[in-house]
Amino acid sequence: MSRSLHFNRRGFLRVGAAGALGLSLPDVLRAESRGTRKSKADGLILVWLGGGPATIDMWDLKPDAPEEFRGEFKPIDTAAQGVRVCEHLPKIAGAMKNCALVRSLHHSITDHGAGAAYLATGHPPAAALKHPSLGAIAAKLLPTQAGLPPYIALDGAAGFPGAAGFLGAANDPFTAGIGGRGTARVEGISLPTGFSAEQLADRNRLRGAFDTKFGALDRTELPAALDSFQQQAVDILGSDRVRKAFDLSLEKEAVRERFGPTVFGRSALTARRLLEAGARCVTVGLTGWDTHAGSFRTLRQQLLPELDRVLSALVTDLSDHGMLDRTVVYCVGEFGRTPRVNGSAGRDHWARSMSAFLAGGGVRGGTAYGTTDAHGLAPENDPCSPADVSATVMSLLGIEPAHELRTPSGRPISVFRDGKVIESLVG
Repeated sequence: MSRSLHFNRRGFLRVGAAGALGLSLPDVLRAESRGTRKSKADGLILVWLGGGPATIDMWDLKPDAPEEFRGEFKPIDTAAQGVRVCEHLPKIAGAMKNCALVRSLHHSITDHGAGAAYLATGHPPAAALKHPSLGAIAAKLLPTQAGLPPYIALDGAAGFPGAAGFLGAANDPFTAGIGGRGTARVEGISLPTGFSAEQLADRNRLRGAFDTKFGALDRTELPAALDSFQQQAVDILGSDRVRKAFDLSLEKEAVRERFGPTVFGRSALTARRLLEAGARCVTVGLTGWDTHAGSFRTLRQQLLPELDRVLSALVTDLSDHGMLDRTVVYCVGEFGRTPRVNGSAGRDHWARSMSAFLAGGGVRGGTAYGTTDAHGLAPENDPCSPADVSATVMSLLGIEPAHELRTPSGRPISVFRDGKVIESLVG
């Protein structure tokens, strides 16, 4: 099986430029913990459902509503008493004692990009200030290990907008792509076939000698910044821990089979291995949830079976490795979909009511927080915002909503200005 891998040059330039903006390599690698709450978790796996999943057909079914609202699917009982989910999520139903549903999540943005930014950051998007994603906050504030990216986005994470915003490119995700079946190709984080870490170090020293000769010709600080990032990348590529984390052949065949051969499944398994190696946040994703037409067919035949297999495998696998208690799994999309089914057997954009899935890391398992009305149009009890859910997730990592970050100009910004921890979700 080929293991030919190479750097993501665009990632080099993006993160390397951070030095030119006043951030140095020690800033990137420095281990610092600024949370003011005792953490229940060490890491976060964010599963992004890009496109806006019809959570009314997944986590919050309305079987007693009129036909034009209830859709085609039936709810089934789960391992958690009183909590029911879609009939096409039987494996997740079996794991629900370790999981929680937030059924009263809502906001007002139905644009894909802006809605995604809100869920990714816990802040409504604003032109004047780009807020950091949850992973970037974790990368900035939590202790990290040299030679391992603290924040990694796998296979594009279904378009998850995970940038670091005002925290600077040093806290952006290190992007890597997982190859399909029959390959272990990982873009951006491994060595070419037949090229050893020792050879890389030799080549880097040679490049350094040339750079010394020509450095006097440079008129900006950008080359030095790129050098700093390249050195970090060299450290990562030389790390046996990172290479092993991406080598799924080291897993038992039964474990690989549980996750399945798809990119989504392989990414989720790699996410567990990366957190096991010491990463803080890994994002993975499954796209295709923008189901304006033929929604029930697409959900039944494609999306729900894949999500059921991989998400249940992730929760079970983390538990089997003794990691679930210290790892938060957070599964969400940018918004939900209209409770009323449209004329094309689909559902359109709807942010006034949606659901999210949580597991592990101090989450109170076997629970469903909040309710929506009889038709699923809006929250009825315990409404909460993306800021509240984000604040809850990050509080499990020991980061309080009121903790202040600093913009490049020194302006203090609360991690989640409007977010409050949902204490009843915390075990």
